[in-house]
Amino acid sequence: MMSNRRFLMMSNLRILTFWLVINSSIFIKKALAFSAAAPQQTVIPPGILGPPEPLRSLEVGHTLNAFRLVVDDDDGSDPQQHLFSIERVANSPNIFILQNFLSSSECNQIQALAEEGGMKPAETVTEGDNSSRKNCSVAWIPSSGPDGSSIVSGLVASTVNIFLSDGVKSHHSAGVENMQILKYGVGGEFVHHQDAEARVLTVIYYINGVGGTWFPLADINDGDNIPKNKEGVMDLVENLEPGKHGIFVKGGSNNSVQEEKSNKNTVLVNKGDAVAFYNYKDDGSVQLDWTALHCGSPTDETKWIANHWYKLNELSKY
Repeated sequence: MMSNRRFLMMSNLRILTFWLVINSSIFIKKALAFSAAAPQQTVIPPGILGPPEPLRSLEVGHTLNAFRLVVDDDDGSDPQQHLFSIERVANSPNIFILQNFLSSSECNQIQALAEEGGMKPAETVTEGDNSSRKNCSVAWIPSSGPDGSSIVSGLVASTVNIFLSDGVKSHHSAGVENMQILKYGVGGEFVHHQDAEARVLTVIYYINGVGGTWFPLADINDGDNIPKNKEGVMDLVENLEPGKHGIFVKGGSNNSVQEEKSNKNTVLVNKGDAVAFYNYKDDGSVQLDWTALHCGSPTDETKWIANHWYKLNELSKY
């Protein structure tokens, strides 16, 4: 895709990033300790469940440059600036590619943490469901606390800073789930799904550079006519193909720069890249955005990814 770069003021970004590195544990502790009190009846207005500025105004194909502070768990050295870029690749849903979001060392350490902790066959939300996700194992890393990793909490801090609106960050039911790490073997896949209630934002990290995330309904012309339930949406995507419809986030040993330039439906990722997307309509309707339907396409090589889900538990009431 064409990439027209726009630069953030580094001095302002430095202040914001540093503030969240210092205060990220405050957000995370609050997020993981949801209020036990009865939820308050509130209306979530437009402009809360989508990207804040400057991402909201970023056009498809345009890029922002930014940096985050990275702490190496291995050597305990002082935080270092790590440059990355953010490109919008779709408007419906809001999808952004984060190029070089993680360092190679961070990817290696996340993979090592998963292997050291032991991986189990992956299930979906439905206990015992091994059919929706094939040839896949899973591990979990706490997003905060004494058993967490500074890499994981640092990723949360950076994501909160950039991708969540003030309305979400300040909400009493805001939270982040533990990091999910997945290893797919050859032929492994995850069928079409929407990331479910209360998850405002999803971030998928490509740990070894193998992609395969497909959004079949992203930026389709008749978006207003998309069904509002899974059954209707699944009928709609039945005859669509990755690379021809929607947005296909592709990566792996067969990456082709020429393919990226010539195919507006394909985005290439490498090790350390990530994709961030929003799961709700941001129009005040508090409805799931079914254009965020996606799948993990069958892989022809080993794929390592990790996921973070940022939640607003208030949404589960609607």
